Amino acid sequence: MNIYNYFSSKTINNYFYTTKSVDVYCYTVSMMMLKTIKNNCDDYFARYVFKTKDLLRKLCNLSDSATLFFLGNFYFGQVFLCNSKIYVVKEKIKYSDNSEPELETMELYELHKITLLNECPKTGDDIKINTIISEKDFDKDTFIQDIFIPWIDEPCDLNYEIDNPYYEVIKYLNSYTKETFRTDRYLFYPKSDSDLSFVTNIYAYDLKNQTEMKLYIPYKWNDEEQKAIPPQNLYDVTADDFGKNISNYQKRQCKRAFLELANEGNEYFGVKNYWVMELVKQTIQPVLVLHEWSSHRCFTKPKLFGHIWVYDFPTQDEAPSFFITDEHFTKVAVLKFKSPEYLIKGMYKREMAKAKGWQLNEQEINELIEFLNSPSDRADEKESGKIYRGYKKYVKTNWQQLIFEYNHNTAGWGWDETNFDIPPETDTNKIGDIEALPFNLPIPNYIELTNKW
Repeated sequence: MNIYNYFSSKTINNYFYTTKSVDVYCYTVSMMMLKTIKNNCDDYFARYVFKTKDLLRKLCNLSDSATLFFLGNFYFGQVFLCNSKIYVVKEKIKYSDNSEPELETMELYELHKITLLNECPKTGDDIKINTIISEKDFDKDTFIQDIFIPWIDEPCDLNYEIDNPYYEVIKYLNSYTKETFRTDRYLFYPKSDSDLSFVTNIYAYDLKNQTEMKLYIPYKWNDEEQKAIPPQNLYDVTADDFGKNISNYQKRQCKRAFLELANEGNEYFGVKNYWVMELVKQTIQPVLVLHEWSSHRCFTKPKLFGHIWVYDFPTQDEAPSFFITDEHFTKVAVLKFKSPEYLIKGMYKREMAKAKGWQLNEQEINELIEFLNSPSDRADEKESGKIYRGYKKYVKTNWQQLIFEYNHNTAGWGWDETNFDIPPETDTNKIGDIEALPFNLPIPNYIELTNKW
């Protein structure tokens, strides 16, 4: 998602009354906007992806005319799509003396070409893998079962609005062409170029006049609905005619056609066309999108219990909770502190972070309860400082350690001059208004979760 909103159109008609004046003003503002937009750009991430693309094309003899879609950078490699084939790439790069990456030194050390024999693969029989480069023995069966099949069913996080699993996105991109978003007069499409602006940009081709321009659509937010929305009026879109002196009238015609098409529903994804255009743009001309949100890790143990977290900034009406994920954030279970319930069921989505919902099985729940009832190692550590004094005073079990971390990190307890002298549930001076939890709060009977998904 783009992060900049550069321009408000509210004052246009308050100061300019004639068509000529408005045209002159709009031209001046447009030039100012374009300069601002283009100065806010992605200096490194896109070039890194482009360099990987160049190496991939060369090694696999992919035509320059074939669209090479970027599906994302994951713990197991970068993923690309071209001519209905999926490419998983791992790359290495050298760094300068001042720790700056040197793109010209990039080389690929692992490359696999994957053919889907089923649009929604479920087993190894649905996939064919051709390993092109591998520095060590490559276990196809483990990769298919433990990595690729789980990944292709994960929610897409290329943009905020489209949450469909990757196999559905892949199916759509396999059918995408330059004419997918077309009106009687215009084609709207992204393409790869040297413009690394963070602002969503779409090319527009006028079939009647055989001219091309570029449309920039800054991020637009609806305060009432508390969500991003597609562009709604002419001033939400800025046009660059590349110095061809296309008239403002022609630009307005093009923008009107774009607005109408962008706000139509897309049957495949069930969202407005604009979000699909944005997704396709991100696969063809990617810029860095942060997939992060603010949370705090409560334990550092391996496997399941090393990945229990609490939020830094939950909403005011959100029940006290913690979440469990796996090593690579592929699945998430969010549990309430005060009752044996999931706070979130189904897909997990927090800002731009998306993952499958994790329904804990009976064994995992029993192991979790056993872990939470176990003595806290942290309380026995030979450390000094007010936090460890607080641990000594309040923490005996891992459950109480989790409550301590929630109270301190999330509810704002222990940050003032009273430190941890006052029990969290009675401390009226703690920062923030998030509810604090008492240390005698019993562990809910989480075994009931088996019946509550």
